[in-house]
Amino acid sequence: MKNEYKKFGYYYEEIMSRINYDLWLEFVEPYLSKGDRVLDLACGTGTFCNLLTLNGYKADGLDLSESIIEIAREKKRINRLDIDFRVCDMTNFKTEYKYDMITCFFDSMNFLTSKKDIKRMLNCVVDSLENHGYFACDIYSKEMLREYENNELHEDHDTFKIDWYTRKVKKNVLKHEITITENGDSPFTETYLEYYYDIIDISHKNLKLIKVVGDFNEDLKDEDERILLVFQKI
Repeated sequence: MKNEYKKFGYYYEEIMSRINYDLWLEFVEPYLSKGDRVLDLACGTGTFCNLLTLNGYKADGLDLSESIIEIAREKKRINRLDIDFRVCDMTNFKTEYKYDMITCFFDSMNFLTSKKDIKRMLNCVVDSLENHGYFACDIYSKEMLREYENNELHEDHDTFKIDWYTRKVKKNVLKHEITITENGDSPFTETYLEYYYDIIDISHKNLKLIKVVGDFNEDLKDEDERILLVFQKI
């Protein structure tokens, strides 16, 4: 089952504008050298790829959402950057190049609907990495699962309003119901599911886990909401 952003993708850019992408760059840079190739899975509107490119890396991005990739391509055109953005399923992709690092951030792995999908994705990651290359990703924690089991977000933006309801519908499943009301238009609602996974579920025989931290700290605490992982291809 596809679990990608549809019309909501056109509003994603403004909603994600609060994110401090520099934190993510600081997280991956210890594993990179200038000129290295980086592939960002579930790349969204390409903000992280743009940041990587502007800081001396060769970045490309994949995303399942056509609307998202449409915006990413327009952003790279405006910024005159050489980035390849493709509509692609991150559980079934092949690349022209071998990459020094592959990333998958903003709990995008939690949008995968089964452990089998994770295995398929990791097989693609391993096949697309250089020898001793790195895979950096994040998943949400049990604390975040608890906090978001009954959560509401209501925001007014310049041209639209968002009402975002999150509920825990099964033991390890969050359901997001997002309603967008644009000025002068009728509202529309889209629904997405996220699935909780343990760290042990993110494993592959050719990937060695070399770093585990929470919320960009130096270690992992019970109260951390986001778990960040770095693997190295062996």
